[in-house]
Amino acid sequence: MAELEIKSLAKDENKKNSIEKGNMPFWTIASDGKVKIKQYELTKFLEKGGFCKTATKNGISVVRVENNIVSDAPDHEMIDYIKGFLTSNKQAQVLEAFSTGVSTYINKGKNNLLRTVQIPIDKDPKDEAWFYYKNTAVKVTMGNIEEVEYEHLPHKIWDSRILKRDYKPANGLASDFYKFMYNLAGQNSERIIALMSIFGYLLHRYQNTSLTRAVIFVDENISFDGKANGGSGKTLLTEALSKMRELVGMDGKNIKTGSWFRNQRITPTTDLVRYDDVQRDFSLETMYSMITSGVTVERKYEHEFYIRPENAPKFIVSSNYPVKGTGGSTDERRRCEFEVANYYSVDHQPKDDFKKNFFSDWNSDEWNTFDALMMDCVQVYFQKGLIIPDPINLVKNKLINDTSEEFVSYMDDSIDFDKWIDKRECHQSFLEKYPIHKDVTSHQFTKWLKAFASHKQLEYDDKSSGGKYIFILKTIKMVDDEK
Repeated sequence: MAELEIKSLAKDENKKNSIEKGNMPFWTIASDGKVKIKQYELTKFLEKGGFCKTATKNGISVVRVENNIVSDAPDHEMIDYIKGFLTSNKQAQVLEAFSTGVSTYINKGKNNLLRTVQIPIDKDPKDEAWFYYKNTAVKVTMGNIEEVEYEHLPHKIWDSRILKRDYKPANGLASDFYKFMYNLAGQNSERIIALMSIFGYLLHRYQNTSLTRAVIFVDENISFDGKANGGSGKTLLTEALSKMRELVGMDGKNIKTGSWFRNQRITPTTDLVRYDDVQRDFSLETMYSMITSGVTVERKYEHEFYIRPENAPKFIVSSNYPVKGTGGSTDERRRCEFEVANYYSVDHQPKDDFKKNFFSDWNSDEWNTFDALMMDCVQVYFQKGLIIPDPINLVKNKLINDTSEEFVSYMDDSIDFDKWIDKRECHQSFLEKYPIHKDVTSHQFTKWLKAFASHKQLEYDDKSSGGKYIFILKTIKMVDDEK
């Protein structure tokens, strides 16, 4: 009996030591039973529970770090944590005292006593891409896919990074979404690899400041009669990316280029920004500075903040028309264009092929194969880099967008290169053949001639000779041709 009493006393002493030593009690109880909360000890207790403060876009915020996962920690979460501890340790008297003066112990001023830590922006390293699921983190490198427990992460992440599903290897099963991408690549083996590399570039949460391009998805066959080619699948492509990364969608039809607040939904953790269905007059020039120089975010009644180029999101544009720009190398190095084959349309949707809606109708196996495909895309990008696909109709479509279908047809059929031509006669001949363009002035016609030369990689020149205005379109002799 005495032995049992000794064991019981030892157990109680261990429990006491657990509270006093292991969990750092933040109170004292006087002989008269009065409880005193020790503020700084309470602060140390909260710090041991992972609470701290850090600088964010909104100033100094309280966060909690558990197993390398960082989450915002409002006052009520700290209160719940303290209440839970006191309740589980049967400290009703202390809980009563804490409850009576809770606003005294937990408030903005007292929170400033918490230690300050720097939470790095959780971008990917140069040669790794990380994906975060409910059950595990996954590290993707050029030749390996590895599961990593959160407590063993070599870095901290924000809880918003964690996808709301479990990860499980697909074991070689093919994804329906690959077949969809293959169809949009025109069922062409080279173009599907290019599309996968583009996906890998967008999924890699790392900004190589010497390789910052907006990805532009545009229809391979474009209608210039004012009727949009809906249902081609461009939006589904970008929707897939949003299932893996934090994507902010912008309505391309209502972009206000001069608006101070057009970037207000972008945050420091935004991975991708999508401008969906931009209009025919949209120019990539409006995005040049964001693509290469970072993003300034302004919100009403808040201080602006700046996201540096290495931490900035990547940009996606989808359009039913060729996206304009300034031309030349400045423009070219800021874009990666992919022409989406017109395999799908309003009359032929992916559901007709796959008998279900992507994402919303998927079971766990279909999500597993999709995740595996996205990781394959990252590995293609690591192995081959960002592949800029050869244009199909892009050059011609851009020229038509800058001029007209009739003008391009006329020039292809009627104009000889490397020969001086009377500009007035040429203009008149065009108007006679296409009277619907009777309002095209000589000045506009000259602009179209220059646009034609630029898109066809010709050299335009003109001069006045004998009372006539003449022009020539010279073929540019490449250096290799002279050898």
